[in-house]
Amino acid sequence: MKKQFVLGVIGGFLGIASAALVIFSSISSDITLSGVQAALFSSLGLMGAAIANTDTRFAGWMLLSSGACILCSVPLAGTFTLITIYLPAIIFLGVASLLCFIEPEEENTDQKEQVS
Repeated sequence: MKKQFVLGVIGGFLGIASAALVIFSSISSDITLSGVQAALFSSLGLMGAAIANTDTRFAGWMLLSSGACILCSVPLAGTFTLITIYLPAIIFLGVASLLCFIEPEEENTDQKEQVS
């Protein structure tokens, strides 16, 4: 297992847990909508973590967009106190995406052997 996978899974599950907390403790429909969006984008982060072992660049974009969309769902609720609830998930997804972009792409060794 790669670090990107582990951090992405942790970030995804933290995002879903924090979204469930927001949904079940919400007092308005706007806050509930923010929680539902955060849960959907956290599941996108889980999908990105699942493919982080095979296609790291695409997984990095999925993880980055997931964290950014969770961050953008906070102002929708009209209160910025939700950012303290979503922040651990955003950080984990951001670090996982950064690790996906830092890791060099592996070249196919079969193609190298055929050329030689």
